[in-house]
Amino acid sequence: MVDGTIHITPAQSSEGQNTRRIWLVRHGLTAWNTQQRFCGHRDVPLSELGRAQALWTAEQLQKESICAIYTSDLVRARETAEIIAHHGTPAVPIRESAAWREIDFGDWEGLTYTQIVEQFKDQLGFFIDPEHRSPPNGESLAHMQQRVMDALSAIPHNDDVPAAGDAVIVSHGGPLRILLCSTLGIVLQRQWQLRLDPGSLSAIDLLPVFGSSELRAILVLLNVQRPTSADHAAKSPPSAGASFENWQEQGTM
Repeated sequence: MVDGTIHITPAQSSEGQNTRRIWLVRHGLTAWNTQQRFCGHRDVPLSELGRAQALWTAEQLQKESICAIYTSDLVRARETAEIIAHHGTPAVPIRESAAWREIDFGDWEGLTYTQIVEQFKDQLGFFIDPEHRSPPNGESLAHMQQRVMDALSAIPHNDDVPAAGDAVIVSHGGPLRILLCSTLGIVLQRQWQLRLDPGSLSAIDLLPVFGSSELRAILVLLNVQRPTSADHAAKSPPSAGASFENWQEQGTM
């Protein structure tokens, strides 16, 4: 985690290419995050600390040239987006979409990692091989990646959004890690090396790739958070690197 006030340069062009800065916001903390429950598509509101995190994010973005906010339609993301939008001058329009939702954890939603292991002893393949296995009655990682990247690809072509200005995406840990891997050319198996805590702010400069539908980006900022020790309440001790432990630590999105 990185704490403190943000000091970064505006998005710049490289070799005549027009870039667009995309701010990536993971929604603020919820009670289920603190309890390490798998939220998925469940509608869980922000906690008091989560709202404070969202307000801090809004203050950081207030000085930026934000032209649009895209958000998951789940309440924890939507609340975060509304706090950011209402602190803009003028207020920034919000565009909700289910495309930015967390992965659907199916039968696991509302459960802790320990409860999942106890109740689904023979259905834990997703933890070991998430690229080829899905949670029981849940969504595949490939499906989530497709909807997230389709939504990202549409942003530069949205006629309702000014050509100049930054965009904000308010989403969840899983979709944002997948977005970063996909645009930075990182294999999905290494997504766990990108830590995105609740209430965190990251940024990429999205680059056009001429003659290709592929999206590429430059990482500008990663996992900056409101500077308070209270934010650590929802975190597990650092994992040893195993897939099970990674999901226990970051999978309760």
